[in-house]
Amino acid sequence: MFSKRLIVPVLAAVSLVLSGASANANVEDYKKSNLRLAAVRKLLVPWDRPGGPGAAVAVTMDGRLVASVAVGTADLEHVAPIQGTTSFHSASLSKQFTAFAILLLEQDGKLSIDAPLSDYLGEARIWPAMSLRQLMNHTSGLRDQWTLLGAAGWRPEDLVTDGQVMQLLFDQRGSNFAPASAYQYNNSGYSLLAEVVRRVSGKSLRQYCDERIFQPLGMTGTHFQDNIKDVVPRRALSYTKSSGRDVRVPLNYATAGPTGLQTTTEDLSKWAINFESPRVGGPALIARMQVQGVLTDGTVNAYALGQERRPYKGFDTWSHGGRDAGYRSFLLRIPAERFSIAVLGNSADVDTAKIAFAVADIYLASRPAFRAPPPAIRSTPTAAMLDAYAGDYELFPGLIFTLSTNGQALYFASLGSSEKTALPSLSATAFQLNARDDLAIEFAPNVDGQATGFQYRIGLHGALPAKRITLLPFTPESTQLDGFSGRYYSRELRAEYELSVEGGRLVARHARREPISLRPYQKDTFASAEWNFQKLQFQSDTDGKVTGFRLSGAAAENILFTRQPDQ
Repeated sequence: MFSKRLIVPVLAAVSLVLSGASANANVEDYKKSNLRLAAVRKLLVPWDRPGGPGAAVAVTMDGRLVASVAVGTADLEHVAPIQGTTSFHSASLSKQFTAFAILLLEQDGKLSIDAPLSDYLGEARIWPAMSLRQLMNHTSGLRDQWTLLGAAGWRPEDLVTDGQVMQLLFDQRGSNFAPASAYQYNNSGYSLLAEVVRRVSGKSLRQYCDERIFQPLGMTGTHFQDNIKDVVPRRALSYTKSSGRDVRVPLNYATAGPTGLQTTTEDLSKWAINFESPRVGGPALIARMQVQGVLTDGTVNAYALGQERRPYKGFDTWSHGGRDAGYRSFLLRIPAERFSIAVLGNSADVDTAKIAFAVADIYLASRPAFRAPPPAIRSTPTAAMLDAYAGDYELFPGLIFTLSTNGQALYFASLGSSEKTALPSLSATAFQLNARDDLAIEFAPNVDGQATGFQYRIGLHGALPAKRITLLPFTPESTQLDGFSGRYYSRELRAEYELSVEGGRLVARHARREPISLRPYQKDTFASAEWNFQKLQFQSDTDGKVTGFRLSGAAAENILFTRQPDQ
């Protein structure tokens, strides 16, 4: 037996050893934390300069904020530095909160996301039946509101209100596709969801989210800005580069739903922690938010209800980003690691997704689940593969790329251009379009015969599908342009354009827009460089006289314009 006299010194020695180990562990944790912070700051070096816009990053682990880093200037005119409490317009990251508000209403028994939209908005009876879930999953088929507004004559600096958007959407009589038959990212659906919140709750989306989400979570620097006149404390302004200098980019949205959220990185951290330990909504709602969209053919989309699921280096991640004017945002969550990164920027060159995933590498590379990508095995396309890739591809109506080959390389050209650019191969199936912006095109493996399409990859933000199309032999010079001249009116846009021949080209004029030059590329079909006025397909009567045209742009197709009588 040991006497008390012997035991006490032993216990004291053990205590000293343990306390010393604890102190050493604390020192190691401190060193590791500083190294991680230094690595995050290194990612932000391009924007860490006096008098220039920048970005803020916040990191959470295990339910607490572990890092908040900010560089650059929020307001160049008043030289206000960016901080973790700086308020940024977060663009499409807003959709996550709009979806959450709808799910709170469902949880309260006020609605069902599988009910038709027309149950809550009577004006929607003019459209094919679509559910709230389909709006949330971007499978509604609705035309996108920003393309519609641009085509109707709105300019980037114009004020846009919820009322204007609702009027425009309820004027639409056509759509891009049948509900649930395809996935297409869409802002109109989230404007309609915000209107559902207003009508069902009797409160604006701003009021509802303030009461049900932001105040309970202590997100004191967050709100939906639905009034352009509001003064926003610590607001970051929006910038881009022009001729090597920073210039303001105006943003006059007073809309809430698909966009409009003013928030901070530190507030987004509180939001991310709510997904781990739900104080608002509860575990059932959080689980419901992860149900991904399914198309009628059984395809499961990456997009769920206000967030996107994607695998990354062994982790299952959930994210959403946004971009408006010079604002950029991204929120990345990795639930299994109880980890999140929020990135907000006020310069158009801030790649928030790239930063977020790089921060995840810094903090999680030592975790057991982390899987570093295997060393790249450089493969090059064969001549037969290049032949299979060659052809014409349409990303959006009228936005057509021509790929050609000499048997050794793949060349890229825009529709009708004689200038071709050789695309460096990243692998046998992928080619670099723009290294600075991390743009690439990627074909499916094992193409047999001709490729049917490719994915237009936008860094870590996702990809857009481009489909192969067949263009008939056509000589633009043979087009008799005079027959297309005249005034054309769209009831759906409440807009009129006058088309005339100027300098040997067909030009479209609107009272509030710069002239749009149109070029024929197929019979009775013209294209332009304007994203919201990309393709015009003219229609004629039995006598061959032009009666109107169908206008298509990015995510808004076949808008009818009718030719007006000559004055």
